Amino acid sequence: MGTFRRWCAVFALGVIVQASTVHAVQPVPLFEDPGTPEAFTTATIVDLPTTIVKDENFTPIAYCDSACNDSSGGVAGCWAGDGYNWRDTLSLFLGYEGSKQPQDFGVNAHFGGRTAINWGVPLVEDWGLGFQIGSAINASSNAVQVNERVEGNSSRTQSFTTVGLFQRLDNGLKWGVAHDFLYQRYYDDFTLSQWRGYFGYQLSQRNEVGVRMAFHEKEDEGFFGTSGVQLRAIDQGSVYWRHTFQQGAQLGCWFGVAEGHNEPNIALGDLPRQNGVFAYGSDVFCPITDRMALFGEANFLTPADTGTVDAFLGVEIFPWGGARRGRSRRFSPVQSVGGNTSMSVDLRRL
Repeated sequence: MGTFRRWCAVFALGVIVQASTVHAVQPVPLFEDPGTPEAFTTATIVDLPTTIVKDENFTPIAYCDSACNDSSGGVAGCWAGDGYNWRDTLSLFLGYEGSKQPQDFGVNAHFGGRTAINWGVPLVEDWGLGFQIGSAINASSNAVQVNERVEGNSSRTQSFTTVGLFQRLDNGLKWGVAHDFLYQRYYDDFTLSQWRGYFGYQLSQRNEVGVRMAFHEKEDEGFFGTSGVQLRAIDQGSVYWRHTFQQGAQLGCWFGVAEGHNEPNIALGDLPRQNGVFAYGSDVFCPITDRMALFGEANFLTPADTGTVDAFLGVEIFPWGGARRGRSRRFSPVQSVGGNTSMSVDLRRL
């Protein structure tokens, strides 16, 4: 109890000190002598200066680069086209990752870790045209015992590589096209690839809308035990909305449709294919220091029991600072590095 009282005393003292630093707003007298009734008959209104306060933190386009001061709040407030520094657009990620997709044959799910690096560089600086390159490693263990007992596999390792182009324009438009390559060691070795597109428009100082899509390119074949299978990325498209908060945090959500997926189950038998399923998800980016931000993403394809349930959450690190501007610089990558939240994989028996 003594410790508790001491903490309460410290807290109270802090409140008092904080209150003492607040500048009191003095009322402006509107009358000659507020203390006498006669003053109301001879009242004269004091001329007060009118000042229009301009919010320096925002401009209609949420782009910012290394020329900005931290006092800008980390969001759009400035943009100098020649302020690029290669360190400002480089970020690292470390976090948790969970996944369940049709490729798991209806008897498995995954939980593990994810590490990633993402970098954007200008190709034509005056045009706002940039190049993105990134890589990620997902290392996970089976979250269900069935797969290990049936096939013998107990873990999965995935290596994603993303390269692409992007552009941010002065009128609020931005777009990105990226190619994702996946090498996966699971119940067999697979190499898959897909294309992703991202097209957005800055509606206002804090709100952005657009579309995002993914299309399969390379499929691969292998074996689950003695059963031949084919894996392929699922085509999908969504509309999205993203809101930027005062200090640079961003919250996005999307919904759309996917082409569908099979419903294989190695233990109980397959169900009929699902066509035209609902796709939805969300992401969050929240700076917590000048060098770190919480970053997470989730994507789901219905139905949940045979579709996809994918998510990751962790810390994105900006080694040279500027986390609050990590998503608003002109040459920050428009898209995240490929992963299970952006590449949903279907399975078909051969």
